[in-house]
Formats: sequence, structure tokens, C-alpha cells
Amino acid sequence: MKRFMGVVTVCVWLVLLGGAQLAYAESDTDKEAVPEQVKKKKPVKCISPVNMSNGLVLPKGKIAANVKYRYVHKDSLYNGSEQMNGSYGSKYDRVNQSLQLTAKAGLFENFEARVVVPFWDKQVKRKPGNLAKPWDTDTVTGLGDVVVMGRYALMTQRSGDWLNLALGAGLKLPTGDADHENGLPYSNAHKYIGPGGQLGTGSWDPKFEVGATKIFGRSRLDAHMMYTISGQGSHDSRKGNQFKYDLGYGFALNRYFDLELELNGVDQQRHWYDDSADNATGGHTIYITPGVHWKITDSSHLSVGVPLVIYRDLNGYTETPERNSRYGLGEDYQVVTRLGFSF
Repeated sequence: MKRFMGVVTVCVWLVLLGGAQLAYAESDTDKEAVPEQVKKKKPVKCISPVNMSNGLVLPKGKIAANVKYRYVHKDSLYNGSEQMNGSYGSKYDRVNQSLQLTAKAGLFENFEARVVVPFWDKQVKRKPGNLAKPWDTDTVTGLGDVVVMGRYALMTQRSGDWLNLALGAGLKLPTGDADHENGLPYSNAHKYIGPGGQLGTGSWDPKFEVGATKIFGRSRLDAHMMYTISGQGSHDSRKGNQFKYDLGYGFALNRYFDLELELNGVDQQRHWYDDSADNATGGHTIYITPGVHWKITDSSHLSVGVPLVIYRDLNGYTETPERNSRYGLGEDYQVVTRLGFSF
């Protein structure tokens, strides 16, 4: 497993407080001198978790943006939750890197709109059967499928409610290339690489979400669920529907650093290639994500999280003889970083 080296940065802050000035009145008016009020410090609060969404909606006129980088390495085969050892036919070594740009704005009271623009670098190494030959390496890089969404706040703590609660809906657009072809010998089975390996799926996918956030003191609790319905994609392929659910807790240590812990679950249905299901794709995976936030200024932050798999049940099927078995490809390592801004 590859290790991620974090960089710890220490900032020194200098706060200047102005002295109070006394206002003097004429002696015959008998007015008392009143000192100028000193600005109150903002309360210490924890910012949003790094590997999940939440239930907050931006106020009208507020704008926020972030850049999120995600590295995922998959190099293990699983039969359900059991890791399979050995060299099996068409074993993969897959590395997915994404740079995701998100911008959101409070357009109306209790309503925000956001757009998510992903850029992908997807590399897959495949071993053709059990032949003693070098791995075949295939890489695709470029713009992925853009997502546009709207979110409405049913409840907000800033309005006096005890909880932040929001509903959202949106659409994934087919902006990413879905026409990358397989090389030999894999093109004998499928001319095009599957929808999980393409930059885009070629489909219009509706998304629905519900999120809740409770902020109390230096703590915050977040819960979020999203369901994605995949449409028919390019070349008779379709990515399986996905249900994602998350629960997180964060605590502000001080004005500069937060700690967080998340529980992230993904239930992914099987993908379809050439109008037939790929039985060795999809499954249910649960992660636990410890993370840290560095609040650089009041309007910017840097967050890092490391999702760790604690449960998986990957789809697959077995043929005879055993060397032709097909198993689900499981994740070995993942890291998520986010640089956020508010305006």
C-alpha cells in the first residue's frame, strides 16, 4: 500500500486591537463618556467534512468554491468480502486520479445552485489471461461528466431552527468522452472500454439528495444521502445506479485546526457492457475516513482525509475451470484533499 506524506504548515497570526476613544460632551449637557465597542471575536466552529456533503445551504448572495483532488488505487480481487490471491485471468491494476472543481452560489432565499466539473486521469493495467507477457497499460485523461444541482433548505439554524435540513436534485451531463476503444485481445470481447473506465458515460443521470447538519459549539454532525439513476450510455453500455450514504462528526480544536471522522457507504449496482451485465462489477463498500482541516483564513481552508475500507461485498461470478474466474476489483488505497474558499 502506498503511503501518503502530509505537509504540516504552521502560521503565526498577529491581531491588532485599537484602543478605545472617549467621547467628551459639554459640561452643561451632563452626558457621560462612552467608550467605542471592541469587535467581538467570531466563535470557533468546525468546517464541513472532506469526503461527504452536508445539509447546509448558502445564504442569498454568498458564493463558495473548492478544488478537490482524489487518488484511488485498486489492485485486489475479491469474491464477496474474501480477498483472492494468485494470478487470475484479466486481473486489473487500476489508478484513478480526479481533480474536481465545485462552485456554488446562494441565488435566492434558502436556495443554492452548484456546478461540479471533474477532470480525470484513469490508468488501467491488464494482464491478458495467464500468459507470461507484460501488462497492457491503457490511460485516458481529460474532462469528465459535469454535474449541475440545486438545493433547497427546509430548515436552517441561522433562521432559528434547531437543525439544517436540505433537499436537492440535479443532473449529470454527458460532457466526458465515452468512445475510448479497447486494444487487443480485449476488443475481441468488447470494442469499447467499460463505462467505469471512460472519462464519461454518455448518459444523462438524474441525482437526488437529502442532507442534514447540526452545529453546536465547536462540534458538528452531518448526514447525507444521494441516489444516482444511470441512463442509457454510449455503445449500449450503462453504469449501474448508485446509492451513497454518509455520517460525519467534526470538532474544532481551535481557530486554525479541526479533526473529523466520517462513515461513508457506497452501494453500486452492476455496470452493463454491450447491452449485457458485467457480473464482476459493483457491490457494497463502507469506509471510515479520519481527516483534518487547516483553516488558513476566515474564508479559506485546506482539508485532508484518508478513507479506509472497513467492509466490502463485491459482485462476481465463478466459472470452471477456476483460472477463468472473475472477481470484483477492490480498493487498496485512497486519499482526498480539498482547498476551499468562500466569498
